Amino acid sequence: MKQKTAHFYKQKMLKVLNYIQENLDEPLQLNTLAEVACFSPYHFHRLFKGMTGESLQQHIRRLRMERAAWRLRLGDQSIIRIAHDAGYASDVAFSRAFKSLCGLSPAVFRANQRAPFPLLSPIAIRYSETERLKEVEFFHSKEMSMKVVIKEMPEVKVAYVRHVGPYAECGKAWEKLFCFLGPQGVLGGQAKILGLSHDDPEVTPAQEIRYDACVTLEDGIELKEEGRKEAGVGVKMVDGGEYAVTTHFGPYDTLAVTYAKFFGEWLSSSDRSPADRPCFEIYLNDPESTAPEDLVTDIYMPLEEVKQ
Repeated sequence: MKQKTAHFYKQKMLKVLNYIQENLDEPLQLNTLAEVACFSPYHFHRLFKGMTGESLQQHIRRLRMERAAWRLRLGDQSIIRIAHDAGYASDVAFSRAFKSLCGLSPAVFRANQRAPFPLLSPIAIRYSETERLKEVEFFHSKEMSMKVVIKEMPEVKVAYVRHVGPYAECGKAWEKLFCFLGPQGVLGGQAKILGLSHDDPEVTPAQEIRYDACVTLEDGIELKEEGRKEAGVGVKMVDGGEYAVTTHFGPYDTLAVTYAKFFGEWLSSSDRSPADRPCFEIYLNDPESTAPEDLVTDIYMPLEEVKQ
């Protein structure tokens, strides 16, 4: 069953990789590519990075640059035209980017017919105008090394404050939430500190990232209405169901590495599919009193029900 599912994920990803190669002049939006792969936009970008070693934007940018290298070597288009086709507004910006990736300026690369084409891909996916990809050795371990457990979670009520903006600035949301909840005595006991991440900073502009700072509420607890609206505190339910859970050890700013491994290594070789809703994180110690390298965070990936 797992081999069959792993093959399914690989074939879907191959379909997307070929679609990207064939449509490099198009906008190539996340929702479009997720639809091509028949995956949820919530999770597709993390699965893509986990399996290829590149974010969607890194992959698209690199392929456009490789295509530019071919056109410089074999074509007669002007450098400014090649720059525009690669997504750059000026030949100066293009030249700077090309040199940083390839080691030579576009003009020098074009003039030096012996200069090798750069190998920029972590899994050797090269640009080609004529050949479709048929097989790729995807970027994850041959053996499963990540510890993952499946948990059945009940629906849970949370108090939350929505943060919109870079994740690094979400501390203000936590401050508002704790200042409102603290005097009501709901931060102790069985309350869990939970973060609900709606967007990935690699595909969403920093100013549009949505994150909910949450504290779980035990049955029977009703929050005071006084000051709640001013503090921006809402109440909602976090869906229950089956979740795949893994643990991240270390600073919050390296969570993306664990997410990529979770999706690229575990999910792509498992016999499960992610549900169409966000992951969430449960923070198991206090960042105010814990060194960054000692922080412990559980990551919960929602799973679709297994069809009988």
